[in-house]
Amino acid sequence: MNAYWAEPAASPASTDDGAAVDYDFDEAWRERKAARVAPRIRVLGKVYTLPPSLPAKLILFAVSARKQGRAAEAQVTAEESFDMLASLLGEANLLDILDRGLEMDDLPDLLGQCQNVYKARQERGPDGPAGTPPGNRLAPGAQGTPGAATGPAGAAASTPSG
Repeated sequence: MNAYWAEPAASPASTDDGAAVDYDFDEAWRERKAARVAPRIRVLGKVYTLPPSLPAKLILFAVSARKQGRAAEAQVTAEESFDMLASLLGEANLLDILDRGLEMDDLPDLLGQCQNVYKARQERGPDGPAGTPPGNRLAPGAQGTPGAATGPAGAAASTPSG
């Protein structure tokens, strides 16, 4: 028994959608996510719609690395880079980008700039001021689509650029 709180009673989770609950995370998250505009990036001639918010997997990776004593500047392995980019772009989209000629030197830039897109959105809001640098804004007249399908497991969807 914990000194601060009683151990919870062992009760298996239920999938009863009609069960009365004190707080419905599913509904709250659904409403919040519907209001978001997903960021878009262009890579090797295709436009990819990223998940509306930075995947938790990336944040947890950073926390884990810090706990292991890795410096923020420490290089990540190729497998870690692949996993992190796949969480943003989707594995199929990442493999497509690699097949179309993404160079090894571009991997850190792709990952870093994707993270910067989320950081900039957090600092300025999703619509941003008119003076936002060109690399960090949508093309004139282009708009993200709230609630747009993003492919498997919340990963990016791809569309050919025109």
